[in-house]
Amino acid sequence: MNPSDLLPGERILARSCRHWVVLLRPIATTVLAVAVSLAILALVPIAGELRLLLMLGALLVGLGVINLYYWGWRAHEYVLTDQRVILNEGIVSKFSRSIAIDRIQDLTTFQGLWGRTWGFGDIELESAGREGAELLSTVPRPQQLRNAIFGQIEARRRQGGSLNP
Repeated sequence: MNPSDLLPGERILARSCRHWVVLLRPIATTVLAVAVSLAILALVPIAGELRLLLMLGALLVGLGVINLYYWGWRAHEYVLTDQRVILNEGIVSKFSRSIAIDRIQDLTTFQGLWGRTWGFGDIELESAGREGAELLSTVPRPQQLRNAIFGQIEARRRQGGSLNP
């Protein structure tokens, strides 16, 4: 997140991207597809130099696809500031949503078996007004982020809705 995206006087308290586990399935699928492609190229009767070029091409395409998945993962960011929760997505074209801390009415955390094992989960933010519920999916250590949001909500309430200390 670019500091120029913040409101005047706003401070970042926590930031996170999605848990790395979201990369496992697409990377495994890509590696499997490249391995199958290489096996087929090894078995099909093709001239040696052309076969080598095709194999190298399959490897490069696989690395390119993995690179795209990686940057897509990095471009999905959750930011907690002293005034709001911000959800950013995208590299070339950006999409950003925010919920003011004062408007958050409820937080729900969910961790399935794999989430508890690997340390990730989902947080649903319910807010007042037209925004409704917002889902932060595959958050690393969701209880820590939930507690930080609750802490900020309480700090704002103690101050009567004024800015964080």
